[in-house]
Amino acid sequence: MIKTIKNHLRVIVFFLGLGLELISIGQERDSLEISVGSGGLLSSEKFNPFYITHNRWGAVSDNQDSYLNGEITFFKRVADHWSVESKLAIRNEFLYEAYAGLNWKKFNLYGGRKRRVLGGIENNNLSTGSLALGRNSLPVPQIGLDLDYFNFPFSHGYVKLKGGISHGWFEEDRYIIKPLLHQKYAKAFIDLDKLIGSRLYSSLIHFAQYGGVSPLGDRQPSSFNDFTKVFFGQGIPNPNGGTAGESNAVGNHVGITEWTWDQRIGKHRIQLNYQKPFEDQGSMQYLSFKDFLVGLRLVYPEGSKIKSVYFEWIRSMSQSGPGLPDPSGDITNEEENFGYEFGGRDDYYNNWLYQFGWTYNNRIISNPLFLTYDWALNFTPTFPNYNNQVINNRINAFHVGVAADMSEKLSLRGMLTYSINYGTYAGLYEGRFAWNGVKTNPNFEYVFLNGKKQFYSLMEANYTTTVFNQKIRLRSLIALDWGELYNNAGVELSVQYMLISH
Repeated sequence: MIKTIKNHLRVIVFFLGLGLELISIGQERDSLEISVGSGGLLSSEKFNPFYITHNRWGAVSDNQDSYLNGEITFFKRVADHWSVESKLAIRNEFLYEAYAGLNWKKFNLYGGRKRRVLGGIENNNLSTGSLALGRNSLPVPQIGLDLDYFNFPFSHGYVKLKGGISHGWFEEDRYIIKPLLHQKYAKAFIDLDKLIGSRLYSSLIHFAQYGGVSPLGDRQPSSFNDFTKVFFGQGIPNPNGGTAGESNAVGNHVGITEWTWDQRIGKHRIQLNYQKPFEDQGSMQYLSFKDFLVGLRLVYPEGSKIKSVYFEWIRSMSQSGPGLPDPSGDITNEEENFGYEFGGRDDYYNNWLYQFGWTYNNRIISNPLFLTYDWALNFTPTFPNYNNQVINNRINAFHVGVAADMSEKLSLRGMLTYSINYGTYAGLYEGRFAWNGVKTNPNFEYVFLNGKKQFYSLMEANYTTTVFNQKIRLRSLIALDWGELYNNAGVELSVQYMLISH
């Protein structure tokens, strides 16, 4: 405990010292903000409730009971069209943001650990999370280049495009040691707001984990030539077997296709977002009525106490069907595959080789309703995970959220999620390439058998005031989880001091 207190004091001294140094070397900064805070957490179980732990940028551990945090944000315009920015944010041992960026016109070059969301309605803190890149894990360290919206030629400003590409590094403590991250996205925007009040968006977001070293000592393909195959989703034939290449596609590929319709109706706006996840080219569809996230947000006009109301439906039950992905062993045709076509069991966010899947630092990088094995062990006994970190990717979930500003000082946010959790095909049939489990054993036991119903809820209140000319924010989070998986209640109380803001 004493060691923890000393570490916390070092963090505060570091931020105070750095802030004073920045002030002393220049008052010409466009903006500089420094804040420190502290808080405590209390739960009825040995782990914190769902929304106190998740969608917090990986900075809240399952059993965290107190914390100190600090943030420094800096932005300066250095010349015409040129600016620099940086941010450092830490909570206990979690450095959940640390990056520097250089901006020129519509280009932004950045490096480090930068918080960002890809997928979903922009500036929406009422969602359970994007199916691509959400707020749930620590940001993966990357070097990237973004291009902001520019007018498509000859479109008279009605069609705009943006995109970005980056290269990142996963942690060492994984099944595949130190894999690499390839990330890219492209987004089109049709701006008809002045004509009919409509804005239309469409995106393609793609990620791939590749490279690294397997436990067998095989170094995975990571040359520039291999990168081009990763970029286009091509494979490397591997006739000798082992783990040194994949004929389907190099690495573990994850992504979504999405579109958003944003319509002005009087002083309100209605925003409808649709996301479709994919794991390979076969599941890359622009529209599907089987697996999707659909979000609907109503934005109220300025001056309203209610700021926005949001509804969301997530369904990932199909995953191209229960048929085996490929012919295997004695199963060589559809009849032996119980009448199903091959090419099923997409197994969202998992991969046979990159067994930690689409996770970073033990948190799923996208939507946390897709439960991880480490999180499930908080409320279940040890059970077979079939070499996968994401042990619940077949879900049917419904969600509602409300944001309100009761006054200039008090803001509220409430969320309620109802999720039916079916686990994975691998868990149901005792392997992704097997037809056992419920298919052969009438007494088969499985933690997610028949779908386990679970509720997650959160109520957040933020009160901002000034004491002795010092801006202070008081914050409370109250969460209650209940259902067939576990019951838990918890609270987080904190105070944040804005030391410098100009």
